[in-house]
Amino acid sequence: MVSLGFNSGIALTAAANAWFTNPAFVVADISDGVAKLPAFIADFRRDRHALTSVALASIASAAVDALIVPQSAALPNMFSFTRSSVAEYIDATGTAQQAASDVPRFDHRSGYRQLLLEGPATNLFLNAFAPATQTVAVVNGTQYTVSCRGAGSLALSGAATGAVTQNTPLTFTASTTSLTLAASGALSRAQVETGAIASSFVQTGAVAATRSADSCRLSPVGEALVQKNAVTLLVRGQGLYGSLGRLVGAGAGDEVIRLNTAQTNILTGSSLVLSNVTVPLPAFGVCIGWSGSGRSGSYNGATVNSEATVPTTAGQIYLGRNQAGDFAAGRYDSLTIWPFRAVNTGIQAKAVPYV
Repeated sequence: MVSLGFNSGIALTAAANAWFTNPAFVVADISDGVAKLPAFIADFRRDRHALTSVALASIASAAVDALIVPQSAALPNMFSFTRSSVAEYIDATGTAQQAASDVPRFDHRSGYRQLLLEGPATNLFLNAFAPATQTVAVVNGTQYTVSCRGAGSLALSGAATGAVTQNTPLTFTASTTSLTLAASGALSRAQVETGAIASSFVQTGAVAATRSADSCRLSPVGEALVQKNAVTLLVRGQGLYGSLGRLVGAGAGDEVIRLNTAQTNILTGSSLVLSNVTVPLPAFGVCIGWSGSGRSGSYNGATVNSEATVPTTAGQIYLGRNQAGDFAAGRYDSLTIWPFRAVNTGIQAKAVPYV
């Protein structure tokens, strides 16, 4: 049996024929075994979104059947997005574009549409969109990654040695305080940044420049749904990384879904490990559910792990980070929220990459 919630007349008929009533979205509620729709679907890959029709003021007290009557919604009804600088992304034609401040980036570098979320990054390579040989100052003992785009290469000397091409960035720990990069060929981008993974290119001029962090906060309705006593969350994406990065993070209290410090585990909460991982993550799905008796979760269809601890989801709720700025940078396919705890078999079945 599939529950479509309760409503009446034309509205119910229209909802029954909508994309978000596809059986692929339903999962069984652990409280009664009935398969039910979500209350929140953010489908970045197909650029479609649906949200419960219950008003914000009524969500906390609303019954599950009332909440699972979604309606199509625009992206601003799902999230509040900010970023205080321009930032680069790859459009559907494979062309690099600059998104204006506070405009989300839908990146196609994998061949399909995904929401790109990143933390801040500073590019030390000057005039980075017209690369020429130069020497940049680095900090001895600090980790850096050098990347480039175009039919050419960068030859490194000084603080590190090696060659960088479009498909082979180089990560190193600086052995001195200056790095020389000899540009050759037809390069269109070059970047020197701290960290172990190359991020999107940052345009520079005569001085280094910084890309500001993305902030993708759930709307008040989305936050109210996550703050219910029983919830199931599904996140799908690709290429994620970040020490202590929150795939879904609360402003205060529990780390809803996160990476550990070493980026070798994906967890829910402070200690419930769902799987060992290697970053950047391959295409993945991670699903967790909780109620007053505890929580359960699965990563990429692995055996469900459970514990008795109940998440604390008070405060602001974010996708790809938390309020403190622990970023799980990368490309997100979708976020789905059910206002009930799903059965473990349903959690495991949902925890698969986007299809």
